[in-house]
Amino acid sequence: MTDSTRVLILGGGLAGLSFAIALKTEAPDLDVTVIEAHALRLGTPNPLDTRASALNLHSVDRLEHWGVWSLLQTHLAPIHDIHVSHRGHFGSTLMSASDLNVEALGYVVENHELGRVLLSRAQQLGVGVRAPLRCARLRRDHELPAVETEEGELLSADLVLLAAGVASAWFDDLGITVDKRATKNQAFAFNVTFPGRQLGRAFERFTAGGPLAVLPLPSSARSERRYNVVWSVSDSETFRLADLDDADFTDAFQAAFGWRLGPATNVGKRSQWPLVRLVATEQFRASYLLVGNAAHTLHPVAGQGLNLSVREADVLARTVSAAQAREQAIGHLSSLRPYLAEATTEQRFVTASTDLLSTLFDPRGPLIDAPRNLSLAMLDLIPAARAKVAGIGTGRRDFGF
Repeated sequence: MTDSTRVLILGGGLAGLSFAIALKTEAPDLDVTVIEAHALRLGTPNPLDTRASALNLHSVDRLEHWGVWSLLQTHLAPIHDIHVSHRGHFGSTLMSASDLNVEALGYVVENHELGRVLLSRAQQLGVGVRAPLRCARLRRDHELPAVETEEGELLSADLVLLAAGVASAWFDDLGITVDKRATKNQAFAFNVTFPGRQLGRAFERFTAGGPLAVLPLPSSARSERRYNVVWSVSDSETFRLADLDDADFTDAFQAAFGWRLGPATNVGKRSQWPLVRLVATEQFRASYLLVGNAAHTLHPVAGQGLNLSVREADVLARTVSAAQAREQAIGHLSSLRPYLAEATTEQRFVTASTDLLSTLFDPRGPLIDAPRNLSLAMLDLIPAARAKVAGIGTGRRDFGF
């Protein structure tokens, strides 16, 4: 292959930048350009209004390999253990990093910090970044796949990655449809503070309305702990919560979560969205490849969306590098077939796991509740079983995934 082999990535979010960095790490001679429709935000939000992602240990390994991890060290909150409970029922368990003899089960990073570091590393590796620049349509009437911008510029490449979520117009250009599975739930995301010192414990709390994930955030004040919350609630409950002021919303959250961290003192801006699972019927067509949330969306209960994208980025980069070594065109199906096979397997596993977790604690009556609660209690008493479950969450194959 020549130095002119080009990759265009539509979407400059966390997934798009991860794919760019992975490709340039494994195949340095590639000409990689990221196109983002919006101006990149490099400012620092209010600490109560940030959003965050949980990185599992597999993602940590990949970020370290890509030269990113060392740049994040001052922006991380380790997850030393995870407390799992079911509101109003007996039985709970505490999964700890010590079960696996690791320092942490994962890490939480605020999205603006991760995005800033990914952008810096991408540019350091020679990735071109064009933002803001909007794609008007995809062009398949040329020798190579191409993107037409709103200004009429035509950009061609050997491979185009669609990494900007479900963009209906682009999917229509390719003739790809999306399977949509709606739920009767919506999610609220917000930050909350509690008094005390951050100790690195995450919480997975199952309520009648849906799962409630509470993740530790880096805290600069020794007397205050920040947490990022993703709370799944029923559609009917959504309308009530959305109309509450901050004080009443905090009370509602406290009632659902409990008092294990003491009184919630402040709550930040709330984001809200319907929980709809979308899966593209095809992920590749004519040198256009759907990646990240463009290919699939996951329930946020386990925080695996970004981790799955990181895993896919690693697989694609290795696949493209191998194709280059064999002097194969990187945009042909024959070259990308290994990626599609491995990525599809990973997607099915992670999707099935998160779907199971999101429905496991739905209220179904005492005949289901009793054995389920007993399982939680027994999990707490059997270290080997607890370590197996914790290991799956790390994304590391040597721990069972």
